[in-house]
Amino acid sequence: MEGPPLIDRRLAFVLGKGGVGKTAVAAALALGLADAGHRTLLVEVGGETRTQALFGIAPSLDDPVEVRPGLFALTVDAELATQEYLSIQLRVRPLVEMMARSRAFHQVTQAAPGLAELVTLGKIWDLATTVRDGAPVWDRLVVDSPATGHGIALLEAAGSARELAGSGPIRDQAEAIEKVVRHPAATGIAVVATPEDLAVTEATEAIATLRARGMPVACAVANSVRRSPFSASDADALRAVLAAPGAGAPERAAAAAAIAVWDGARHDDREVEGLAREAGTPVAVLPLVPDLAPGSGGLEALSAALMRDPAVGGAP
Repeated sequence: MEGPPLIDRRLAFVLGKGGVGKTAVAAALALGLADAGHRTLLVEVGGETRTQALFGIAPSLDDPVEVRPGLFALTVDAELATQEYLSIQLRVRPLVEMMARSRAFHQVTQAAPGLAELVTLGKIWDLATTVRDGAPVWDRLVVDSPATGHGIALLEAAGSARELAGSGPIRDQAEAIEKVVRHPAATGIAVVATPEDLAVTEATEAIATLRARGMPVACAVANSVRRSPFSASDADALRAVLAAPGAGAPERAAAAAAIAVWDGARHDDREVEGLAREAGTPVAVLPLVPDLAPGSGGLEALSAALMRDPAVGGAP
């Protein structure tokens, strides 16, 4: 399953449990790729528009919207993707539009097992493989995937459809999609965790599951890792201040706050070490960035840290 660095793969899926900053990591990766000169598309799924809070511009459900120079955003809605797929297959647009207006159509698209994941993945595959004037429309695609379990289901949708289809055009298309998604030279999966026991455990389990199913895991990302400006000798000196009989209340309060910063950073270091050990994959380490709002410079700082990390960009 070894492949090139994540930044050299044309299609990247970013997975992680809710609350770990998965969307921020996906946006930071996409921004870094665009800044490196790649025409990049950031894809959200499920009709979500979470990246609006990072770029100040809402992604479209129809045509990609340029949110930064060379970086475009699009959100894929399963029902719209199903309509698009049926229009291509049936070649009768008015019939599809009539079907889409019916309540039964919406009920079927919501209830059919795996249909939403399949058409969503098919749309992503179509975007990744579309060629114009002999060259791919997009140099890089970054997918802000659903939370871990649903994200794995999305990645497996083509394989499941291939097994169920038996033979015919649906099987052929599912097989073509699956080849791209599973190809380690073309596709890479990054699994995001924060330095917390539950998040690290879920990330390592997700990586193990993906590997067992033949999916191309490229790296893990430890996000929001606290850093301390103090050394071990500084921490000893600060503890000495706390223990000193003559230390005043302000000195004690300042020393206690500094030690808390040191202890927090050490805790996060241990979690990152555990993630690297248990996942058995390169781990990119991103600092805690408190403000990612447009204009704050936070997303740009996160992107720069991600792009220069060897786990993402390869050996320096």
